[in-house]
Amino acid sequence: MTVQRVALARLAAAAFAAVLLLGPGASPAQGPFPGDDDSITAAVQRALWTASSLVHADIQVETAEGTVTLRGFATTLEDIANAGRLTLGVRGVRAVRNAIRVAARPLRA
Repeated sequence: MTVQRVALARLAAAAFAAVLLLGPGASPAQGPFPGDDDSITAAVQRALWTASSLVHADIQVETAEGTVTLRGFATTLEDIANAGRLTLGVRGVRAVRNAIRVAARPLRA
């Protein structure tokens, strides 16, 4: 293999790992569990609702023992990943289960 192919293979592996970590599924978070689930849910909702890229998303938030589950619909895969990243940034979130799906777009006649 040439050096270029090895570099390309490493880049592809890194991109694949990033998709696995930031896409739908469970992701570990940092920080201790500081409060109750209701306050974490409220903080996650605030973070998601104030993100301009998620204005048209329909996301429900549930929290159990610091693990946040995101459900609903977003416009793009990038919006889904962004929702997961924002949730991981909320203090007290121990893990994220991202079950958001891309909303179906109506067909044009």
